Amino acid sequence: MQTETTQKSTLNQDFPGQRKDEKIVLDLRKHWFTLAWPTTKGSLFIVLALILPSIGKVGFYIFNSGPLAFLYLAWLVFWASYIAYEYLNWYRDRFLITNQRIINIDQRGLFARRVSELELERVQDVSHEITGVFATAINFGSVTIQSAGKEHLVITQVAKPAELQDVIVRLVKAATEQPPVTVDELVEFIKEHRA
Repeated sequence: MQTETTQKSTLNQDFPGQRKDEKIVLDLRKHWFTLAWPTTKGSLFIVLALILPSIGKVGFYIFNSGPLAFLYLAWLVFWASYIAYEYLNWYRDRFLITNQRIINIDQRGLFARRVSELELERVQDVSHEITGVFATAINFGSVTIQSAGKEHLVITQVAKPAELQDVIVRLVKAATEQPPVTVDELVEFIKEHRA
């Protein structure tokens, strides 16, 4: 299998480092449920902060004091930024499965990213795991891909991990399958090994 990293033109490229004959089979993100708790928590704190001024004279004290008004606005900005940050991290985390390799793009903050990949030809074992009540109820979990060495790649918190495992196993079989011998190759082999 070709391993050169010839770049496509930037107009036809789906991701940086994509090989010339490489096609994306699946482009996945973590399950939406992983974003639900941070969004709910941030929204709850924003709603509570918006309701707070309407309780008794709390609004009068907040908005008639410079430092309290600043803290109040900082609180709102903090939680709105928290929701945006969590969404961007979720959105920028990607799992790309191509016809040649599996790529994990792990966004670890606004300015930190870790990219790891595993060639399909090196995959030896694929397993999935679903842990917890919510994960079982809405069908999300992790898929672990182990290679010939001690390397392994874990696709975490992804929807339908059993189906993803099946897709990866089929891609690995296709990548490692030897093409059938043609008649011309057979004739050449016989000619070379004739005694």
